[in-house]
Amino acid sequence: MAIHIGCGSWTDDAYAGVLYGKGWPKGERLKAYAQWFDRIEINSFTHAIPPQRNVAGWVEQTPAGFLFDVKLPPQFSDNPAAAALGPVCGAVFHAVQPIIAARKLGAFLLTLPPSFSPGTRRLAELDGVVAKLRPHRLAVELRHRGWVEGPARAATLDYFAAHQIAWVAVDMAQGQAPRLMPAVDRVTDPRLAYLRCHGRNPAYARAGSDKEGHHHDYTGTELAEIAGRIKTLAAGAKDVHVTFNNHAEDFAPKAAIALKRLHGQTVLGGPPVKPGDQLELM
Repeated sequence: MAIHIGCGSWTDDAYAGVLYGKGWPKGERLKAYAQWFDRIEINSFTHAIPPQRNVAGWVEQTPAGFLFDVKLPPQFSDNPAAAALGPVCGAVFHAVQPIIAARKLGAFLLTLPPSFSPGTRRLAELDGVVAKLRPHRLAVELRHRGWVEGPARAATLDYFAAHQIAWVAVDMAQGQAPRLMPAVDRVTDPRLAYLRCHGRNPAYARAGSDKEGHHHDYTGTELAEIAGRIKTLAAGAKDVHVTFNNHAEDFAPKAAIALKRLHGQTVLGGPPVKPGDQLELM
């Protein structure tokens, strides 16, 4: 069992002073990030599929054993069945070949919008995506609580387990709004458990932007609760991937570093000032 903690970005200017010093150029910040964490969740594909040469550069900046979880482009979120059959699937595979060749692919991540609800959509729409991405691991985050309420919950989790899709558990504000998912810590693929921490901003459900919705600085007590949830997931999975998605200010990397300390994992003593500096481990 291995617990891999990380963030969904490495280039944010707000992370200067936490992950890297002000002397680090943006093009080399992944190198600094990889001194803190052994895993990153790549969100670049949600904006545009990057050129393969860019992806190869990311691979070169990371050590052996580092893992990339690749968030699939919005075409998969909008219409997963069509995306699986269309050219976007081949374009994604072409772009990630350097990651696959280096044995650094952790999993593909698919996030489905609140509009993907049990009243209008079917989980069978994911069948083609599962088939196309096999044998690579796939994690799916549902964002409509109807999938895990009442009798739908067992059917949803049974579908994930039958197709070896990793259920994405979430940590977020709680309430009855459809997009506020409850904490469901279930391992549906013994190879991988996945937890995404969106922050506990009570205004999340009515926020006007992702940055506003994820504006939450986790407290020590909240991180201890998350550590307990990870322990539950780790009991049933070979690997546990944890992403801090509270990307406002410097909240995400600070929380990720603090969680690593809670798990007794090695962290750096402070950020490098410029490429090549050596940091003291603690």
